[in-house]
Amino acid sequence: MKVKHTIFISLLFAAVVGAPAQDRLKTHSFHFRDLDLRAGLDSLLQWYSVPLIYLEKDVAGKRVSADCSDCRFEDALTKVIEGCGLLWKMAGGQAVLQQMETKPEVPATFAGMIRDSLTGEAVVDADIALLGPEDPSKIYRWCSTNQFGFFSLRTIQPGAYVINLRRIGYRTINEAVNIQPGDAGIRDINLSPQQLMLPEITIQGRRSALTASEGISRGVYIRGTPSDQNQYLLEGTRIYNPLHFGGILSTFNGDALRDLQVIPGGVPPYYGGRIGGILDVTLRDGGGERISGSTSFGTLSSSLILEGPLFDRMSYLISGRRGYPDVLFPWYRGNDRISDLGTSEVLAKVTRHLSGNQRLSLTGYFGRDSYENQIAGIAGSQLSNSLRWGNAAVNLRWIGAASSSLFFYTSAIFTRYAFDAEHRLAGFGSGPGTILSDYMIEDIALRAHAEYFYDEYHTVQGGAELVRHRTAGRISDFSSQIAPMSLDGYSPSELSVYFQDQWRLVPSVLAELGARATSFVSREGSLSAVDPRFGLLVSPDDGLRFYSSLSAVTQFMHPYRNSGIFLFYPSIFYYPSSDNVPASTSLHASLGIEKYFDEDRYRIGVESYFRTIQKLHEFVFDTTAQATLSDALLLGEGKVYGAEVTIDKRTGRFTGSLRYSVSWASNRFSGLNGGEPFRPRFDRRHEVYATVSYSPNAQWTLGAVCFDPSGLKVRAETPSDRTNPFTNGAYAEPYDLNGGRLPGFQRLELQVMHRLSWRNLPIEAALRLLNGYGLLDPFDWELRQSSDTRLRWRATFDPLPLFPLYPEVSLNVRF
Repeated sequence: MKVKHTIFISLLFAAVVGAPAQDRLKTHSFHFRDLDLRAGLDSLLQWYSVPLIYLEKDVAGKRVSADCSDCRFEDALTKVIEGCGLLWKMAGGQAVLQQMETKPEVPATFAGMIRDSLTGEAVVDADIALLGPEDPSKIYRWCSTNQFGFFSLRTIQPGAYVINLRRIGYRTINEAVNIQPGDAGIRDINLSPQQLMLPEITIQGRRSALTASEGISRGVYIRGTPSDQNQYLLEGTRIYNPLHFGGILSTFNGDALRDLQVIPGGVPPYYGGRIGGILDVTLRDGGGERISGSTSFGTLSSSLILEGPLFDRMSYLISGRRGYPDVLFPWYRGNDRISDLGTSEVLAKVTRHLSGNQRLSLTGYFGRDSYENQIAGIAGSQLSNSLRWGNAAVNLRWIGAASSSLFFYTSAIFTRYAFDAEHRLAGFGSGPGTILSDYMIEDIALRAHAEYFYDEYHTVQGGAELVRHRTAGRISDFSSQIAPMSLDGYSPSELSVYFQDQWRLVPSVLAELGARATSFVSREGSLSAVDPRFGLLVSPDDGLRFYSSLSAVTQFMHPYRNSGIFLFYPSIFYYPSSDNVPASTSLHASLGIEKYFDEDRYRIGVESYFRTIQKLHEFVFDTTAQATLSDALLLGEGKVYGAEVTIDKRTGRFTGSLRYSVSWASNRFSGLNGGEPFRPRFDRRHEVYATVSYSPNAQWTLGAVCFDPSGLKVRAETPSDRTNPFTNGAYAEPYDLNGGRLPGFQRLELQVMHRLSWRNLPIEAALRLLNGYGLLDPFDWELRQSSDTRLRWRATFDPLPLFPLYPEVSLNVRF
């Protein structure tokens, strides 16, 4: 009906005006400015007397601006409808207007790899935002790079945009880009480092990776969870026990590291197996332009790093370090006792850059620690202890982007952890003169991971991991003070598959939904679990984030640090789950907010959390001395909840961080404390951690670290009869022959660093002042005469004063 009506009006108009016959050769001049299209067409009809046929919907609401000088009909009509999405053709002496048929533009993918312009290393967690095209002040799409520097934005409408790239420590990029239809290429984007005065001695800094000084020989505490419950990963390889005794040396040489991720809660599905936090360390690939490196000499340790090209498209990085804190600072606690400590570490990585954005890397790690002491007792009794522990690992990994929307990596991994303990006794009458304990665990693992950027709303991650564990060893009752333990012959297999969907509900809300399923199979039994994971991120604006998470984790391999020497020194061992040793499970929930100010220079974060643990393991003293590990096992539950407040000054001449945390932790076992809850052995109620760094100029940097956790009260009651600990039923936690929990301690460190140049070689000279923790052995040993081997020694914690401060001098030369 509308077509007939339009035709009728056009013909009726021609008849009423009495126009002469068509004269398409006649010329006219006109000047239209913001004229209604329908009015312009009516003018052409009046001038040229050519009927026009069109649909009302094709011309409604359209405006036209056109100029024409002495134009014939064809030229005039073409100019009038130009830009209106219309075509015309002559049919039976009439001009028929039709809507232009347009093919939908093929969406594009904007993907790339972001690297450091100087080193070529991947830039992790860089923010990418496409601005425009309608309003350049608004963010059209955004994302962040993954742990390998890759990003992908799918289903982008072709057009002109402004790309905004930024990362703390790099210069922000704002560049115009023109995205073509169907574009699916992977861009190589370089970010230029920005000269920032970053703190050298805070755990947030890259150079001080995984400092172990937050706990005497116990590494990093994460939300009330001891370090042995955390998972340590180097290039995706599980390192079972990388901690150094004392805490004065970082776990890995920070100069060899590219990135460190600390995940206290909200564990993604591609991590699993530990009920604590995650610490994931990535090494640098090494410079591919020329051979370079650095060497450091100090009173506590020395190190050497070399990197450079190896062959065509191939680079290497090798780092070695030797620690000797007992050389300048003998660990005296009196003239009759000396302790010796040494540590060595080698890191190596060879990277081959394949075609496109793919690369193949081979990573190796070797670390070894030793501790020795001598104790003299009454009546001529003597004890010499020699403890050694270490890790070795090799990882072959293939990383790359198969397309602009698919990223992957695969790994073949071997890792090994072992320790041995030798106790030499004299003056105890009958009994062995030398008592040995040893342990080893080896893993062979295959892992495959993929990330598929499906569209603008969904990014899917998935993968699988197969691990073959093998353990061997025998723990003496003298070492454990519970019972002899045999771990020979355990070879369980662990298969895990995981899936996660990152679902962008709206531009400012991102949800993560996933799960990890694990099957643990051995001759001693088969177990399985499915652990759901959930996360939610809300970003109302560029500087404000609300986040929450809920994650379940099942632990099948358990660390033993419950009694004996394992309470005090990092020589822990691991035992597997079985039909008689259930797996432990945890559920962690968190809710937080963080706010960035002044172009991300300042950050304030507040986070609350709650964690509950089921089938928590504890062990009790057995009077028969013939019990197995499972015989002494008690199952219980634990929970911890609390909050953290963090304030960071991230850039500038003055930088620093202040963190305060408060938590409440409790454990409960039916066979302990009458079934009532009690505070666990290493509970911490309050913690204050502060770091500051000030650089008045490019040559000098001043820094300080202060750590003050609340003290833990040593139990008021101890057994009156040491030969029968169960005669006292008032114990508030599992029996500890050493008489108490570790109390709180304070750490203070001051540092002065001076930068200079000698023969064009950059040199850094540093002076650190440390209090006694990590330098002096805080454990007092006591020997006793007893027919029970387990009761012949006792060690207690002797708190060290905050002062005096001991000096450490080091010199670092880069070449």
